[in-house]
Amino acid sequence: MAAVVHYALENGAVEFREAPRPPEIADDEVLLASRAVGVCGSEVHQYHNTHSWRVNVPVILGHEFCGVVAQVGKGVRGFREGDRVASETAARICGRCLYCRTGQYNLCAERLGFGYGVDGAMADFVRVPERCLHHLPDSVSFESAALTEPCCVAYNATCVQTHIRPGDSILVLGPGPIGLLCLALAKLSGAGWLGAAGLKQDENRLAIAAQLGADRTLSGG
Repeated sequence: MAAVVHYALENGAVEFREAPRPPEIADDEVLLASRAVGVCGSEVHQYHNTHSWRVNVPVILGHEFCGVVAQVGKGVRGFREGDRVASETAARICGRCLYCRTGQYNLCAERLGFGYGVDGAMADFVRVPERCLHHLPDSVSFESAALTEPCCVAYNATCVQTHIRPGDSILVLGPGPIGLLCLALAKLSGAGWLGAAGLKQDENRLAIAAQLGADRTLSGG
């Protein structure tokens, strides 16, 4: 199958390659046919070999993804072939530590994510544990669903950790994808004045910030 492979720990060591189809799935896994995959800033770092985390090369990239269930393991109960789904990113967790037992499995010390720890979704097929999957409504396109993971990051930062209240004044520093999603969620949370600040090269992104509801955009640097 076709895949985008990070094949060595050196600058530019990412390319399209033919890769073997994932081996037989476990009882608690599904085989997912990829339909849309986002490109994260972390993958740009892996491409340039400027990342700070361990990467198990060679590995297929892609952790912001959705697709269609192509095959289900014997123990899978919540999904069936043909289901449209989006996936979380924690491909492997211990399931035993305090973080895992309290729903904070993203902090598990044994966590391995798609695209660096195990093969990700920039391929025709990817193996995914059932616990990572969420059903997609027919009204949500695959292209939109691929933004589920970064949107959840922004939701956690904006709505869970920051506790924005109606009328609050909010300034978003950095109009990248996560920053723009934070701005949109702040708007939905009832923020009063909204601002977005970036660098001179962020003009296009700041224009999007204005479209999303920023009252003022600032650039400098």
